[in-house]
Amino acid sequence: MSLEAAIVTLVFACCATVHFVGMFVVGILARHRVQYLSLAWILAIFFGIIGIVAMYGDAVVSGRPGLLNPYMLLMLVVGTYLQSIYSLGIAMPGFLQWSRMCKYASPVLLLAAVYVVAIFPAGQLTKVYSLDELFHNIFSLDLILRCIALLLGAFYLVNIIFLPRHLAQKTVLPLSLIAYTVLLILSVVMYLYTALNYTPFLLCGYVVLFTLVNFYWVCHAMSTLIVRIPHPEVMLSTVEEGEPMVVAGQERADESRETDFNEMNLKRYQRVQAWMQKNKDSWINNGFTRDRLCDETGINRQLMLQCLRSQGHNNIHDYITTYRVEEMKRLILAGRIKAVADCDMVGFGSPKTARSCFERIEGENLDTFIASRSKSKSADTDKVL
Repeated sequence: MSLEAAIVTLVFACCATVHFVGMFVVGILARHRVQYLSLAWILAIFFGIIGIVAMYGDAVVSGRPGLLNPYMLLMLVVGTYLQSIYSLGIAMPGFLQWSRMCKYASPVLLLAAVYVVAIFPAGQLTKVYSLDELFHNIFSLDLILRCIALLLGAFYLVNIIFLPRHLAQKTVLPLSLIAYTVLLILSVVMYLYTALNYTPFLLCGYVVLFTLVNFYWVCHAMSTLIVRIPHPEVMLSTVEEGEPMVVAGQERADESRETDFNEMNLKRYQRVQAWMQKNKDSWINNGFTRDRLCDETGINRQLMLQCLRSQGHNNIHDYITTYRVEEMKRLILAGRIKAVADCDMVGFGSPKTARSCFERIEGENLDTFIASRSKSKSADTDKVL
């Protein structure tokens, strides 16, 4: 095996391994959440295809497919089809909804059938190796069908953005879907460039980019799960009158008697909790900052960060935000907050900040949360009437 063939084989083998790892991870998730089952199958298909090609490194290096080779276009169409059905939610629970998937794939199946019937009896494909040859044969049936295949791949690509808006005019596309579409477009552009100017190393570069695009959803799935990990609970109830509260002047005496690191962190944390519960009017103000919290509790920033992290909070800002989100939820359930614009009542500077903080901590869209609570209150009111 030549050095070039060895490099090609190694690249394809590594990309196949990444698809296998993604398939394995998503497969574990699919045991508990069936919505990941389709992604596991898609990664398995790509793992099988790339793994098979990895065994033919010499053929990849020595091959001269020509411009717009039909087999390369077939892989483009199949790839964009599989990469679009998961993001569109077509491959979902219910035996992956085979009928919907086949219906969506019907243009591919029809084109393949026409190509087999029209071209294979001739016994020879039209191979072109320059743009002059391509334009000279552009009206041949073979190249016309290849151009249709190219347009079909573009059709599946643009559907990721336009189909949801066609079904629901007010659809808000999440940032994750937009980022995925941009990456997918870049991979398709690189693939087309490779199909027009084939070299084995260009193909390797495309396979690497193709793998990263496919692994995007694996990372997104893991990120979604991490966001849903419960944050440390905070209490909004006010400390009862007469309840002992540690004050700043007592800290030195306490530290001389108690040297346990964790215990001191817990005491500081309890002091911060007590202050937050008794001074809601301060932290629901947008001007309230972490420095103000440190000044009010008599704990310097380093010790404050240390005690908060000991209880599972990321940082001081995250701790204050958790309180604000909890208060916002309470006001929404009480009917005092009826729109995102009202969230300045709990200290958020803008609706955008309120949305991002709520989704990061609660793992739920703020607009959806407010709308669902409004509907439930309306339903309860109708029942009473």
